[in-house]
Amino acid sequence: MKKAWILITAVLLVLLTACVQGDVAVKINKDGSGESTITLGIEEEAYDRFGQRAETMLNSVNDELEAQGYTVESYTEDGYRGFRAARSFEDVQDMQVIPSMGAVSETGSGSAVSNVPLDVSMEDGFFTKTYRVEGELDLENSGLLGGMQQLVSNQLDLTFTLDLPISPKDHNADEVNGNVLTWNIQTAGTTELMVEAAVPNVRNIILTAVRNIILTAVGVLLLGVVIFFVVRKRKRTS
Repeated sequence: MKKAWILITAVLLVLLTACVQGDVAVKINKDGSGESTITLGIEEEAYDRFGQRAETMLNSVNDELEAQGYTVESYTEDGYRGFRAARSFEDVQDMQVIPSMGAVSETGSGSAVSNVPLDVSMEDGFFTKTYRVEGELDLENSGLLGGMQQLVSNQLDLTFTLDLPISPKDHNADEVNGNVLTWNIQTAGTTELMVEAAVPNVRNIILTAVRNIILTAVGVLLLGVVIFFVVRKRKRTS
């Protein structure tokens, strides 16, 4: 795991002059199975400056992720180049949070991630139970960004997406397309997440999916921040 993130950090050193786009997505099927996907890319112009070196390092990252059971593919679109890593799961309760969590634990920020507040409430109805899940990412006061929130926010464009098997009763997503909800991650402030659903036996599916998305979002953010500071330091010494 450590090797994978060292390689990813090396590949993304171009953060010095480039923007990063990322999305953490979880798709949940009606039976509780689904797929988790992470997409991470950098500006193509900056990527090209590293030439064959960047290509070699990306291939090493792909091999590492594939060894962990992920299907990895490279992509180039809309001026960005990077990779997508996807992994299926049979039960959302057993879904493994994507590798960004390894980076979080190795940097000693596990406590910040585990303390992400998550509130679950339930209201009984005649035919259904209504579950409401609320979470909050307060990156401004978490200490993860080292007081560089505004600078980092200009470099990172990150989202997380939840694809539900049912239409939510209520939510606070920034974008919605049918059952697909998307939140923009605020690196210089607080991101609040809320999903409300009224169906039988949905508690475990919704609760676990939202929790994993929040944890994974923190992991991806932390990865981007670490890379940003590594590259920034390199620029100062060059």
